[in-house]
Amino acid sequence: MRGTSARSHEDGSGSLKSRKLGVAWVLCGLALLVSTLLPSAGVFASSGEKGANSSSSDSSDNGNASTRKPRTVPYWSSSFKDPTNGVTYPFTMVGSDPRLGRSTTVDTMIVPLRFKFVAGDQDVSVLNISPLNYYPTALSVSMNGADNVADTVASPIFTPTDFPISSDTAVQFGDAFARAQFGKVGTGYHIILGRPRVAKTVTIHVPETEGVAVLNPVGVLLGRVDSTWFRGRLAAVIDDMKLKPTTLPIFLTNNVGLYSDGNLLHCCIVGGHGAGSPASDAPISLAGKDKIRTFVYAAYLTPNTFRTPPYVGLSDINSLSHEVAEWIDNPFGINLVQPYQIPTAPPGACASDLETGDVLSGVWFSMPGNPNPAAGYVWHPQDEVFLNWFARDGEDPGLAPAPGLYTYAGSMTTGIGGLYAAFGHNAQAC
Repeated sequence: MRGTSARSHEDGSGSLKSRKLGVAWVLCGLALLVSTLLPSAGVFASSGEKGANSSSSDSSDNGNASTRKPRTVPYWSSSFKDPTNGVTYPFTMVGSDPRLGRSTTVDTMIVPLRFKFVAGDQDVSVLNISPLNYYPTALSVSMNGADNVADTVASPIFTPTDFPISSDTAVQFGDAFARAQFGKVGTGYHIILGRPRVAKTVTIHVPETEGVAVLNPVGVLLGRVDSTWFRGRLAAVIDDMKLKPTTLPIFLTNNVGLYSDGNLLHCCIVGGHGAGSPASDAPISLAGKDKIRTFVYAAYLTPNTFRTPPYVGLSDINSLSHEVAEWIDNPFGINLVQPYQIPTAPPGACASDLETGDVLSGVWFSMPGNPNPAAGYVWHPQDEVFLNWFARDGEDPGLAPAPGLYTYAGSMTTGIGGLYAAFGHNAQAC
C-alpha cells in the first residue's frame, strides 16, 4: 500500500549554538494555503558557514589542536560539484564515508515528553468547521510520549527488518535509506541507532497562552503548542539533561504538534532536528568547538489525526522516520545546495537546504508489524530524497544509488503521478 498523505543526567557539553528553523517552516506556511491542519517538520537550526573544508574526511581521524574535530556523533565530510552551475558544495553526514564500507553505531536515548494542557480562556473558535458541526473546546489533559515508547522501539526505526523496496534485509529504517542512497545495499556499510535507553519522562506544563489540546472532527486528541515557546522549553530540557554529545536524544511526544505565528491554524509541525540549542539562531561550525550536541524531536502520530489529502493515512513513526533520515544526511544543519524548486509546493517556492524529507512530506510506504489496528497493522515511514537529487547527479560515483533512483521509494512515488513525477529526475533550479 502507498499513501500520499524536534531528567536524567550524563557527563557532557555546556552551552552550544544552533541554527534557526529552516525551510520546513516555510513549507508549513505554504501548506496552509490549502488546509487548516497539515503536518510539517522543522529544522531547529540556521544556514551553515560557507567555505567549509570540502575534502573527504572522517571524524575518527585525529589531528593536532588546530585540526581536531569536535566531540559529537560520528560524522564524515565530502563535497560534490554541481554540473549545472559548476559550484562545489561541501556536506557533512552521520557515520563514516560509505566508500570505506564501515559500520557505525550511534548511542541513542529516547526522552518521552509529557505535555500537561489546561482548559483556560483559550479562544479556539478559529478551529470551528460549521459544515461539520465541529466546535471544539479546550481540554485539561496530559499527553504522554511515554505511552508510545514501546511501539517506537518495536518499529523499523530501531528493530531491524526487511525492506523489499531496496532488497535490503535485517536493517533499520535509517540504515536502509542510507545504504540505498549510496548504492551500498549488501555491503558492510551501516548506520545503526544503538538500542535506545529510555530517560525519565520530562513533564512540560503548557500555559493557556502557549497551547491547547482539543479533539479533532473525528475525535482524535491533538495538542497544539506555540513553536517559539517550545524551542525555549526544549533548549532548557537539553541543557538540564547534560547529555553526552556523542548521544542522539530523540524527544518523543504523543500527538503534540507545534503552531507558528501565534496562530492555531498555522499547525502542525510534528518533528524537527538540529544541533546545539534549539533556542539559538547562531550558525554551527565544526571548527574550533569541543562539543556539539545533535537531537531529534518527533510526534508519534495517532491514526486519523490529519484528514486532508495528501496527508490522510499518516500515523505512528512517519514524522520520526522523516527526522531520522534528515539527521543522517544533515546532522548539523549546515549542508547547503544550489537552490531548487519544491515540486509539491506552489510555483516559485524554493529551498537550498539538504533536507531529505521536507519535499516529500505526506508520501509514505507501508511496513508490516504495527500492533495498532487503527493504523491498519502497518507502519508508515516516509519516503526520502537521495543526495543525488540535490547534487544534480554531481556526486562521486562511489556515492551514487542504483541508476534512475532519486528517492528511496523510487517508482512508488513517481507512480503517484502529477507533481510527484518530478522525483524521477534531479532537482530543478529556481
